[in-house]
Amino acid sequence: VTIFPCLVQGSEAPAEIAEAIEVANHYAIDLNPPIEALIVGRGGGSLEDLWAFNSELVADAIFNSELPIVSAVGHEVDFAISDFVADSRAPTPSAAAELLSVDRSDSIKVLAQKVLRLKNAMNNSKH
Repeated sequence: VTIFPCLVQGSEAPAEIAEAIEVANHYAIDLNPPIEALIVGRGGGSLEDLWAFNSELVADAIFNSELPIVSAVGHEVDFAISDFVADSRAPTPSAAAELLSVDRSDSIKVLAQKVLRLKNAMNNSKH
C-alpha cells in the first residue's frame, strides 16, 4: 500500500487530489512493487465535505489516469462525479480496499494448481 496524502475537502482539495493522481501515475512503475491501481476517495460527510470529488479537475485527472482507479467517496448512498469517471466505484473506502485485495483462498488454489503443473512437467521430463 502506497499513500499519496492530499486534502479531500475544502477549496484546495480538487487541485491536491488531481496532483496526487498524477504523481501516482508518474511513480507507479518505479515503486517496488509497482502500483497496480488507485483508490481515490474519503469517508462520509456532508455534501459540501464531498464536493471536491465533483470537480472537473478531479474528473479530468481520473479520466487521464493510466492506472485503473476505484472511486470510493462517502457512504453507500453518496455519489460523486468521480464515481462515474473512474474505472470502478465502491460504496465506501473499506469496500474499495476489499475490491482490490486478493482473496487468500483464491491465491492458495492458484498456487496449488501451479505446483501440480510443475510436478507434472517435472515427471514428464524424466521420461
